[in-house]
Amino acid sequence: MPSGNAKLIVLKPNTMVNLGKFGSFQSDFLIGKPYGLSYEIIGKQGEIRPVVHVSKNNSIGECGISPGFLIAKYLQLEETAANNQMIVDDASNQKLTHQQVLALKEKGLQGELATEEIIKMMVDSHSNFSKKTEYSKAKYIERKKKKFMKTFTPVRPTISTINDYFFSKNPDKIKNMRIDTLSQLLSMANVHANAKLLVVDDTQGLIVSSCLERMGGIGQLVAIHEGDHHNFDLLRYMNLSESATSILHPVPMTMIDQSIPDDFEILTDEQVSQLSKNETTSYGRRKAAWESRVRCRKALHDGNFDGLIVSSSFQPETVIKELMQYVNGSRPIVVYSFNKEVLLQTAYWMRRSRDFLNAELTESSMRQYQVLPGRMHPNMNMSCGGGYLLSALRVIDCPFDPSLVRRSADDGDDRRSKKKKASPAHNEDEEQGQAQEAN
Repeated sequence: MPSGNAKLIVLKPNTMVNLGKFGSFQSDFLIGKPYGLSYEIIGKQGEIRPVVHVSKNNSIGECGISPGFLIAKYLQLEETAANNQMIVDDASNQKLTHQQVLALKEKGLQGELATEEIIKMMVDSHSNFSKKTEYSKAKYIERKKKKFMKTFTPVRPTISTINDYFFSKNPDKIKNMRIDTLSQLLSMANVHANAKLLVVDDTQGLIVSSCLERMGGIGQLVAIHEGDHHNFDLLRYMNLSESATSILHPVPMTMIDQSIPDDFEILTDEQVSQLSKNETTSYGRRKAAWESRVRCRKALHDGNFDGLIVSSSFQPETVIKELMQYVNGSRPIVVYSFNKEVLLQTAYWMRRSRDFLNAELTESSMRQYQVLPGRMHPNMNMSCGGGYLLSALRVIDCPFDPSLVRRSADDGDDRRSKKKKASPAHNEDEEQGQAQEAN
């Protein structure tokens, strides 16, 4: 949206989509259009029209004036003697009254007045605008654009956009996992198509969704979750196809143990025929759920996984002890936690164990920069951390068996040649020693 914020919307045919103070539009005008284009709301019926991307600041409106033209007209990025020392920023600088500004905004929402005209009127009515520095002029115009523009840009729901949205809006939902940490996790765990992965996810489905997106429906993903039913909420925002989610096999954490039975009374055809319509429907749902649990548990107990990813509220080493038996040798194990202290104990346990190799605790750093002409610098407000990752390799310790070592003929020739090359003095010492033993 013009304010820079994002909003999650499920488009349904023949509905009005409300963007708050930026107006409303008809969903039918957007369905079927490509992602990435910027649209402007025009008219009272919610019509929209495509415009040049808002980041370029050069969209030409019907009045022939654009925000880019305003910046080019009022802003020249060159050295100037102007400063903001004597400017008092208050409401008296604006000649337009509050009621007039609200009237202009209402006309803009109804499509009677273009956004470019409103911004131009606001600039022309500012008494101290000419006294501002060039950077202050640009910031003023940008603020008015965010307030009066009625443009928006549909963005494809990818794991990057979904992660950025929840990290800014509700970071606790995804356990404060930043996008750079998530990318490192996928790289360390070697997530790829045709892989067989074992995941313990308590990030509302962020890790599961990212693995499904990268695997593309090829492979197998067994997801361990707490409780009887999984809460992979982010899956419904990803807009993944049915083929991409078909490789997901959720298993409750209470059903990991193979000794725990999952009994279900299967009725015969005669018994089913005696049930009522509602009872038959209920029995069919329960039987389908039982068959799904059996199939998912079998996928887990078959083992031979290519990697293990853990993000759990339980102590990591307790989870790894239960699941590492299903992971193949020389396969990665990656653990995520927002608290470093939780992973320190697990790393110490891994380094003492003979089942793991190269246990490392890492933290990634990411800085966002403002990139503008003559004004490139880091943003003032940034996240201080995006979580920690503990990575290691699963090692299967095999005892050394000398009988498995095959000696070639070359090895025998080498030993015989070494005996022949022995010195005569050495041979005489051996003969004397044998004679003494005979006596």
